[in-house]
Amino acid sequence: MSGIGFNPVRIDKGHPTSVIIGSLGELLRIDPEGNQLGGISVPFPSQPTFGTVSSGTWIGTWVDRDLRKACMGATPLEGELFDGKGRDFLRNSQAPASDALPGSYTWSRDIEGEPMGISSNDGKVFFAILNTGIYKIDGEATEMWRAPYPQWPDLQDFSRVDSIAELVHTRDGIVIWSESGGVSLISEDDGTTLMSRTLSFPERVIGVRHDDRAGWMIMMSGRYAGIMSSLDSEPEVVKLPGPVMDSIGTSEGNWIWTGWRHDGRLEDGVIEVRNREDIGISILGSRVLTNSGDWSDHAFTE
Repeated sequence: MSGIGFNPVRIDKGHPTSVIIGSLGELLRIDPEGNQLGGISVPFPSQPTFGTVSSGTWIGTWVDRDLRKACMGATPLEGELFDGKGRDFLRNSQAPASDALPGSYTWSRDIEGEPMGISSNDGKVFFAILNTGIYKIDGEATEMWRAPYPQWPDLQDFSRVDSIAELVHTRDGIVIWSESGGVSLISEDDGTTLMSRTLSFPERVIGVRHDDRAGWMIMMSGRYAGIMSSLDSEPEVVKLPGPVMDSIGTSEGNWIWTGWRHDGRLEDGVIEVRNREDIGISILGSRVLTNSGDWSDHAFTE
C-alpha cells in the first residue's frame, strides 16, 4: 500500500468500508486491507470533529467557533464523493452551515451548539451537544429521543470546559466519557441513565476504546493510559513513551496500540513497547497509518 496523499488524524472504522479523516477535512474510503476506494473529497469547511460509519453511510460533525456555526451530515459510502463549498462560502454569506455540504449528502442539519462525540448501531446514531443533551436519531435524521446532558457532581468546577471525549456503543448501552473523567452509561432504548461515576486520571482523556474481551482503554493527552476490565472496576494507570492514538483488542483479550513514536502491547498483564520513528494514528488489521499518511507494520502483529 502506498501513501494516501494527505496527513490523517483518524480512521472512522466500519465494515467493510472505513473512512480516513485528514487534517484539512479530507475524506478517503478504504477497504479492510487499507486499499483506497475512490478519490479524496473535502465535504466540510474544515476537519470533521467526530464521525461514525453506520449501515453503509458516514455521518460526520463539523463546528467553527469563530463563525459560530456547526452542522452534521450523512453521505453514502458507495458512488462518487464530492467536495463542499468551503469555509469562504460561509464567511462571505449568511447561509446556514449545512449549505456548505455537497448536494450528494442524503441529509444535513444545522446544530445549535457544539456537537460532541458520535456513535452508531444498526442504522441508529447517538451524539451529544455540549451542555445541552444526548440524542438518538434514525437513518433519516429523525429524532427518536433526547436525554439530559450528563452531570457529574464531582466535576462541577469543570462543567463549562469539560467536553465529551467519546460516545461508545456497547451491549449494555451507550457509554459517555468526559475529558475530566466522568463516565455515564445510558439506555440505548430511551436514554435513561443506568450508571454514573467519576474516575481520577493524571491527564485529560482524549479518547476511549472498548472491546468485549479486553475491556476498556482510556487514552490520555500525555504519557499515561488507563486500562479497565469493566465500567465498575478501578482503572490501572500505566506510563508510556507518549500519547496513545488508537488501540484495538485482540482475539485473546489483550490490547495492542499505536501512538506518539511507539507501538505497544498489553498481554497477560505485561506491557511491551517498541519505538517507531513516526506517529501512529490508527490501526487497521496488522497495519498502522502514520501521521505522514503512510502505512507500516505494527510492531506486535505478524
